[in-house]
Amino acid sequence: MTESTILLLVCLAIIALMAVLMYVSNCGRNSTAAALCETRRMLDQILSDSRRLEDTLEQHRRVLYDAHKQIHAVSKGLEKPAS
Repeated sequence: MTESTILLLVCLAIIALMAVLMYVSNCGRNSTAAALCETRRMLDQILSDSRRLEDTLEQHRRVLYDAHKQIHAVSKGLEKPAS
């Protein structure tokens, strides 16, 4: 083998090694991006569940407040002595 042939084989090996490293790094990057998308989707679902729960609690609070106002008015009417 001549010196130029050895140099050519070494360059080819380096190019092949770089191609493998780039492929491996891209695979890792894609799986990381997929994991981030899945995490984001889960967080959005948790937040939407939380918002629905807050809306439900707010509706219950309004109903309880209205019931309290009615009960309070009736109990005040019962406390007044009949004239």
